[in-house]
Amino acid sequence: MNRDPDERAQPDGAAPDEFEAIVAGWRREGEVPEWPADVDPPAGLFESPQAPPPPRSPDPAPPTAPVPLPEDEHFVPPEPPPLPRLGPPALVGLTLLALGLVLVVSPGLLGVSEPYGLPLGLVGLAAGLGWLVLRLWPDPPDRDDEDDDDGAVL
Repeated sequence: MNRDPDERAQPDGAAPDEFEAIVAGWRREGEVPEWPADVDPPAGLFESPQAPPPPRSPDPAPPTAPVPLPEDEHFVPPEPPPLPRLGPPALVGLTLLALGLVLVVSPGLLGVSEPYGLPLGLVGLAAGLGWLVLRLWPDPPDRDDEDDDDGAVL
């Protein structure tokens, strides 16, 4: 049985003829809403023999070009500050990370056999990461006198 692709069943299960009957009944009940005049409807959406398509509104004027700012009114950000130098504790942590990575990837470069390279490398990575993370905590404040209480400072 060859069916026309336009005669597919509707989502609610109604046949195409039933669908047309539903639409015709809806149009008999009252006024059918019109598509907005400033928007072109999709092809075949609101076509009916008794209603001509709404007239097209004229195209809007093209947008005007932005006005360029004078040369002295644009923002120039300041130069960023230089990166801080790495101190010895940071270099120790980075060295442990690099050593652990080399032990995991190719332990033969350091003369370590394959079965021992992965566990040693993971320990080295954990030690380097732990070293760097522990450096993030601030030092406790130095208190010379425990009895010296400043109270509320205004």
